[in-house]
Amino acid sequence: MDIKVQPKPWDRAESLALALEKTFTEEWGGPKSALALAYLRDTVIPELVFCLITNWHFLDNQTFRQILTAKLNTQFAYPPVFAEGLAGDVLMAAKSVLGVSPLANNHPWQPWEIILRMFTIGYRLPEIAQKTGYPETYLDIFKKIYQQLQAVTQDLGQASEEVVLAHRDLAGSDIQMLRFMLDFRARFEVFHNYFERLQAEQIIMELGLEIDPDNLIRLFEGLFEIEKQVTVARLADILKGAKSAWLTGENYFTKTRGYGLLAHWPKKQIVLLLEHLLAANLIISDANHDHVLSLSEKAARLIVPLVVPRLADEVQNTLRSKARDKISRSTAVLQGKNPEIAVHVIRELVRRGDAGVVMCFKALQRRVSKKVFLQIVWACGQLGGKDAISLLSKAILDRDSLVRVRACQAMGHMADQSFYFALINALEDPVALVREQAARSLAKLKMPSALKHLEQLINKIGEDPQVQRAARETKALLLKEKEQKEQE
Repeated sequence: MDIKVQPKPWDRAESLALALEKTFTEEWGGPKSALALAYLRDTVIPELVFCLITNWHFLDNQTFRQILTAKLNTQFAYPPVFAEGLAGDVLMAAKSVLGVSPLANNHPWQPWEIILRMFTIGYRLPEIAQKTGYPETYLDIFKKIYQQLQAVTQDLGQASEEVVLAHRDLAGSDIQMLRFMLDFRARFEVFHNYFERLQAEQIIMELGLEIDPDNLIRLFEGLFEIEKQVTVARLADILKGAKSAWLTGENYFTKTRGYGLLAHWPKKQIVLLLEHLLAANLIISDANHDHVLSLSEKAARLIVPLVVPRLADEVQNTLRSKARDKISRSTAVLQGKNPEIAVHVIRELVRRGDAGVVMCFKALQRRVSKKVFLQIVWACGQLGGKDAISLLSKAILDRDSLVRVRACQAMGHMADQSFYFALINALEDPVALVREQAARSLAKLKMPSALKHLEQLINKIGEDPQVQRAARETKALLLKEKEQKEQE
């Protein structure tokens, strides 16, 4: 297959607009007034052109026809019966101009698949409407039906499909739509890392790529192994499977699942794919360092379930070993890695509750990006221990105010009274948010001696209202704590 990137037919948009205007004005008797005609040309037709071109592969899809009918009815106020007939003629006009898409899909579930995929991976309804051209009213109804189905399945537990579909709360809903939704939910139990696959499918749809979602994820996973070491040309060789001297000499082809991934593609098509990923900021080229490639945060998130558990295991196993260089080896796992991946590795280590990894975190100070260091500060607050106390005591003096804020929050979470003087000093920090968080964290230490310092903050002229509010709330908590102790 020669074409790996399928462009949408935007070059025919003007012709489609003329065909639609003819459909409205000549075949359907169109608007008569100048104002109505202007609305048709400036609003209705541009909206329909976008919707039809975006959904080019659905022009013969019955579900898309229903959606288009709903668009004409709810968005442009055409009566239901009128909208249904008009939708058919609009689709005929579109097919006459655009022709048949090479990716035509007539399966009735496919438009719903796009809606539910976008909703599941976090798009809001206005964003889905903007990207698909579907009417927001239809999307809202679709979302409510899915949420109702979720509630029903949660109440019924392991009930059969027939029992779920017969539930009174789903009465009146489209049975085929409900069956699709049940099928969609079941995939999360059947397919490994299905959420990430949905994100890959969305990327493929938006960029018009012709690549399998699993292969796109494998491509990102392969690039992760050799980030900042390959250019587009070298990565294309890896994906093609070309065993150049550079590849065999460094053994990168044995380290990455990306090797030979697109062996059946012509190299120029692989380069074109990579250029599309670059243009979409999914992979990043460093112009200051020979244009070597790395993953963007969005692309890195797709491979988190694939690489994070392994890296977390490596950190833990190294620290538990008897090797003399175990600290440097464990830090090497995180140092220089993609920041998004490093952040998730830290979160995974915190989830496992191994306080021993703080030794690794302590050794990484100032050797990682700010994003990763902020996560380390948070992790210290979660895991605790002597190394965490040492790291946080330095972090609260950091020149970066956001680091100081996170340090205050982490100290509050640990609630170790050794942080008392550091937090008292932070009440005089030049940044209001630091002072606020310091005041709130003092409440967790439950030390009444902080009351006089809080009182000074409350009475300080010109102090930030949020800081004074935090001080008053902490003061109230400490006074209550003091009274309880006195009663005991």
